[in-house]
Amino acid sequence: MVEERFSEELNQEIKADKTYSQIFINMSNSPVLLREAKEIVEGLGVHIIEAKTISPEWTLLKLDAKDMREVALKLTEQGFLIKGINALP
Repeated sequence: MVEERFSEELNQEIKADKTYSQIFINMSNSPVLLREAKEIVEGLGVHIIEAKTISPEWTLLKLDAKDMREVALKLTEQGFLIKGINALP
């Protein structure tokens, strides 16, 4: 069900970038969760280039890294529901 909503809401927004990886985080309209996610990302030494609310439930974080796997792993370990896309090779 969450997968279907993600696909419907964000299919238009997912476009791979040549320079930056991207992570979509399910926030459920909680600014506290966004702050926590930013602290986790920045704690890994990755800078957030842009944070953009895509829908009431999803926020896009554009990262200054080509590979988002380490960030995705850490966020999911902390209980975040995410989708990610690496930068184009």
